[in-house]
Amino acid sequence: MADIHNIFILKDGIPVFHVNPVRELIQNDQNLESKTKNLDSALIAGFLSAIASFAMEIGIGIPITYETSEMKFSFLSQSDFLFILGSSNVIDDELQSIIKKVADEFVAMILRGNLNVKTSDFSPFNEILTQILAGYIRKYDLLEESRLIEEYVQLIPQSHIIPETLEKLSETRRALFKLIDGEHSIYDISQVTKQHPRDLLSVLRSYTKSGLISIEKP
Repeated sequence: MADIHNIFILKDGIPVFHVNPVRELIQNDQNLESKTKNLDSALIAGFLSAIASFAMEIGIGIPITYETSEMKFSFLSQSDFLFILGSSNVIDDELQSIIKKVADEFVAMILRGNLNVKTSDFSPFNEILTQILAGYIRKYDLLEESRLIEEYVQLIPQSHIIPETLEKLSETRRALFKLIDGEHSIYDISQVTKQHPRDLLSVLRSYTKSGLISIEKP
């Protein structure tokens, strides 16, 4: 799943702002986890700052990205601040667009006097940041929904169960098999049963092994 996990803003190598996880800010959900939720933000920021400083010292400029096996960190230096965005499975163009918007808004608020890094009161910036990131998350969710429709709408299950066997099933299973009529796709059925299409497909595949249903792709 594509996601933005962290945003760091550093000045002189010291973190002045950090959000982790990002979706917690957007959805106000305290139960959401992040890949770096249990790590010390100052430690992470110091490590990332050291990478940027080393690159500058050897004359190759601020790195654009630093990638591990699980996360990618994107960098942008602007007006004496270093902006770092931690993500996974987000395309580079989106990352650069998001981090540029974050940097522009933050610097603009500093210049207007709406923010003071010495007081550490970033509530006005949090509101702007929420708008920026909510836009991205809504866009991603729409793309994910579109991908799901395209993938699962092509899979059409057909029931081969005989009436006598159908009557022996639970009410829930009988309702499911009535939807498996060779006309409704996996996506259609998932919308009725309120299941993720992937989970529904996994259940139905177990029935294909016993010959109760078949799944065809037009």
